[in-house]
Amino acid sequence: MSDTTGLAPAWTLPARWYRDPAQYASERAAIFTREWCLFTWSARLAGPGAYVAGTLAGYPVFVIRGEDGRLRGFHNVCRHRAAQLLPDGAGAAGRLIACRYHSWTYEHTGRLHKATDFGAPLDPDQCGLFAIDAEEWRGLVFLRIAGGAGPGLRDWLGPIDAMAADYPLETQSYFMAKDREVAVDWKTYAENYLECYHCRTLHPGLCAAMDIDRYRIDVHASDRFFHLHAPRREGGLTRGLYFYRFPFLMLNLYDWGSSIATIEPLGPGRIRHINWYLFTDVSPERAEENRRAAEWSAEIVSEDLAIVTGVQRNLDAGIYDRGLLSPRHEQAVGAFQDMVRAALAAPPARN
Repeated sequence: MSDTTGLAPAWTLPARWYRDPAQYASERAAIFTREWCLFTWSARLAGPGAYVAGTLAGYPVFVIRGEDGRLRGFHNVCRHRAAQLLPDGAGAAGRLIACRYHSWTYEHTGRLHKATDFGAPLDPDQCGLFAIDAEEWRGLVFLRIAGGAGPGLRDWLGPIDAMAADYPLETQSYFMAKDREVAVDWKTYAENYLECYHCRTLHPGLCAAMDIDRYRIDVHASDRFFHLHAPRREGGLTRGLYFYRFPFLMLNLYDWGSSIATIEPLGPGRIRHINWYLFTDVSPERAEENRRAAEWSAEIVSEDLAIVTGVQRNLDAGIYDRGLLSPRHEQAVGAFQDMVRAALAAPPARN
């Protein structure tokens, strides 16, 4: 831990930033649409026509595997009368994407195939689906709402790509998920994740597994990611290698597999916390051990959510406005808040 003697504590963001609808709208436009967001995993999109549909920061979207093997992402909206094209979840669209409302059909590339019995000629390219960016990284699928708004996915991940190279993500298989919808702002959750000031109080299981005295968070401000790590204690379940990529990608890489987490903002002060557990061996013989490891990880998230829901309630109440960040323990929190400020000050994306 670096010497912070003499450093003045920094002020937090104002409480209204965690509850104000106008603030959330600004973050949705300036951050959520412009950053790569984890959406699904590649195994769900095994063959041509396979798709996964859902929401991303309030936008109904889907990703589909084309005949050429390429993944493409689109807003889940028909260009005719705004019907939802594909039902939420994973499925197979067949050779064409068909709207159930008026039977318009689209190719996997998004191009309009046929406006059934429309009665007037249409330009199939001008009436195609609204595209979004879609890329894969080591078995994970990411989307970006504002197409072409920044670097490609691998460049966006930056040094994480090389730092995670020893962990065989692409050979791991999905085992289970734990999704939770909670009354917590995305920033409230992120700030808790980016400090271990609370670990001794809230996480006895984590402290038993890791040497908390040597827990460190390295801030990579220019690449907007954080490397969280600590040595494993003798007999501990994990060696503690974690990455947090702004705004809310969490890659938790363990000896036994991976805990891949992200956040879907649902509104000011509301999120869906999404957590997938992947293992190299998902055979029935390993099921009990895998479940034990996943539940150990999920319990840490439960401990965090139990405290930050109370934090959010007080941010909403109107008494607390700002607090002071510890120079010793909360430097990463301050760096995260600087990233929020910088993102909101950036020029708008061009669609």
